[in-house]
Amino acid sequence: MPRIAFSFPISDEASFFAHYDILTKRPTSGNIFDPTNYQFMESRNVIISNPDLKPEKTIDYEIGFQQVLTKTSSVKVSAFYKEQRNNVQLMNVFQAYPNSYRTYGNRDFGTVKGTTISYDMRRTGNIRMTASYTLQFANGTGSD
Repeated sequence: MPRIAFSFPISDEASFFAHYDILTKRPTSGNIFDPTNYQFMESRNVIISNPDLKPEKTIDYEIGFQQVLTKTSSVKVSAFYKEQRNNVQLMNVFQAYPNSYRTYGNRDFGTVKGTTISYDMRRTGNIRMTASYTLQFANGTGSD
């Protein structure tokens, strides 16, 4: 899947960066078809595997700015947005023949948006420090 990233210096001490990603993930293969699940569906509370699951997809954007403060320290500020589609969720199928059952489906959708501020101080004497603060807000359609 495509990834576009670029960074360019504004001056000797400042730079601007951004990226755009599309990531995909195959559904887990732990739910292999088992014919006994269908034979004993009425007596067991089983989860039937779904061979029609789509890959989970994440679209990610980030834009930021980095500034040198001193010879040994810098600060970075960035904002990001992430969209997650086709997330796998357990779902109930009611009034199916011969019995209601549970299966996995691509039902969940979520977004994450936020900002990060980072401070990096390179080794000065015997001290090195990295501090970061992230504020993010996440929403989803199938989250509890």
